[in-house]
Amino acid sequence: MRYLGAVRGTARYASEDIVYRDLLFPKGVMVSTNFSAGNRDAAVWDDPDTFDITAERSVQQLTFGSGIHRCLGAALARAEMQEALSYLVERVARVELDGDVTWKPSTFGIWGPAALPLRVQRN
Repeated sequence: MRYLGAVRGTARYASEDIVYRDLLFPKGVMVSTNFSAGNRDAAVWDDPDTFDITAERSVQQLTFGSGIHRCLGAALARAEMQEALSYLVERVARVELDGDVTWKPSTFGIWGPAALPLRVQRN
């Protein structure tokens, strides 16, 4: 989710004047975040462009948001992913691409592959 998250950003309106790093965001202005950039920020992440599912991270990735705007389904999504990956590891010997991946338009709210043809060899 950090490396290639489905939710790549969000926008909010400032409910009051906010000063962040000496920059004023006046009340009512739209503030847009880019989770994709934050999840690859070299000032935060060691080797940010390397996909390593085993890496221990000292900070949390941004794909589920944070604070009062943290995704309500984050725990469920993590549990589902853990179960799905465990299931695959136990039952599948090999997975490989079997054609071209097509992607949803980058303007979609939840982004990812529109088609991901796979060839699966079971254990």
